[in-house]
Amino acid sequence: MTIREEGPSVRDQQAGDPFRGGHHRPDARSSRPVPPARPRGRGRARRRGPRPAFYFTSAGTLLVVGGSIGAIALSGGGPSHDARTASAGGATVVPASADTYVARERPGQRFGEAKKITASVWPDWHTEAYVAFDVPHGTPAITKARVEVVFDSPANRPRRVELRTLPGSWTENDTSWSNRPSAGAVVATSGTGKDRISFDVGSIVTGPGRYAFAITNQNLRSGASLRSREGGDGPRLVLKTRRGGPAPSPSTSSSPTPTPSATAAPPEPSDEPTWQVPQPTKPPETSPGGGRTLCGLSLELQPGESFQKALTRLDGRYGGLETVRLFYRGVPPAWPGNPNLGNRPPIISFKMAPKDVLAGKYDKAMAHWFATAPRDRDIYWVYYHEPEDNIATGEFTAADYRAAWRRLRSLADRAGNSRLHATLVLMGWSLDPLSKRDWRDYYPGRDVIQVLGWDVYNLGWKKRRYDDPAAMYDRVVAVSKGENLPFGIAETGSYLVAGDNGDRRAAWLRATNAYLAKRHALWVAYFDLDWSTGDFRLLDAQSRKAWQEFC
Repeated sequence: MTIREEGPSVRDQQAGDPFRGGHHRPDARSSRPVPPARPRGRGRARRRGPRPAFYFTSAGTLLVVGGSIGAIALSGGGPSHDARTASAGGATVVPASADTYVARERPGQRFGEAKKITASVWPDWHTEAYVAFDVPHGTPAITKARVEVVFDSPANRPRRVELRTLPGSWTENDTSWSNRPSAGAVVATSGTGKDRISFDVGSIVTGPGRYAFAITNQNLRSGASLRSREGGDGPRLVLKTRRGGPAPSPSTSSSPTPTPSATAAPPEPSDEPTWQVPQPTKPPETSPGGGRTLCGLSLELQPGESFQKALTRLDGRYGGLETVRLFYRGVPPAWPGNPNLGNRPPIISFKMAPKDVLAGKYDKAMAHWFATAPRDRDIYWVYYHEPEDNIATGEFTAADYRAAWRRLRSLADRAGNSRLHATLVLMGWSLDPLSKRDWRDYYPGRDVIQVLGWDVYNLGWKKRRYDDPAAMYDRVVAVSKGENLPFGIAETGSYLVAGDNGDRRAAWLRATNAYLAKRHALWVAYFDLDWSTGDFRLLDAQSRKAWQEFC
């Protein structure tokens, strides 16, 4: 089937806009912070009341001590999974009605009947855990709620784990990595110092209904291995309700969990890599540079020029580019691409509305693009670079942006191509405290993103100076190192400041490239365009020679 290409027109490129209407204007102080999140009713930091005492009978049934007890069966939760209420104490315990986990490295395998659920981050093993609770109709007014889980092993625990929102349209016996729901925003975090940990979900769980959550982990070389409902002492939702309220009545879930079928379950996997000695992570190879920081440019077309002619012209000017930053609207053009870069690793940016990505509008086309991508070079694919201003103006939400990233990453995973690198590109300005932003608002997580890319410009030009590379890039390096992710500079540049014939900018370029190479940047792509706010092109001989030396 022919795929409709939605790359930029030559006319758009001739206008000097590789991405009209959505590209960052390198004037950092025009950027706006992410709007504050809406208040969630009750703050998370609240004093907790005394815990009720919990006991298990020999049959494994959970009992609550502290008042008269009435047992309420949850439909779809299996015959032994009951919600129990202590009306005098106002406590209700709801065992999980469904739980499972998924593994990136086993995209088609289902683990719904496993005796554990895990959230692991290893170089060769990534998992997410899912859990759902059905709060019965008739439950008294809920004043507090927490999700509790129990570790089944002390080995290699992460420092913290996260609880995220999750769509309820999944079942534990049919969910795998390839069809997993997209986890949403983090609603609570918990340290892992104790075997039993809890997450405050009082702002989420407010009444009867189904509540589903993902448990994720952002700590490299660690695994949160938790007991499942099949293994006993599984996840549970503990509710604090108003005294004297009516007892819950039997409820039928709007999306009940099916009982296990008679067919044989998939074989239980061997012990996870969490029980093995951790191995160091190898950064992705950057062919053809052999680990060296690669030089590149953002591609711009001159009037009447084709993509291929533009590349040939720029290759001649700079002595051979090692990578090229390309910009497209919609689905990128079919391989070998436009232009054909040969065996050079490209940095390919494309933009599609998150709501359309989440609706599956681009699933078929992007799955094909990932599946047909070359396997002899690294490909750094960038979904919606610099989303900060778009989110600040309400064009789309940060949650939808992160969820769209997860959906696209799942499509890329299906291709089984280890040379495809999911690359998040943000403004370096977003790391500056003056921006009043938190870069993690735009970060889908280390389980999604494989490379961090940054767009950083010289902001000292207004004061007739070129900023020191350390002042420009120290935050970028620190954040990338903190995430243990390789990084690159997807855009950088400076106007020729007043009074400079090019000598000072040339010296700044050399210092910048030396600084970034020493810190093992994958690539540095100069923004060699005549932009609406000013001309970034290296037109003077001195600056051009400095970039030639780098290439």
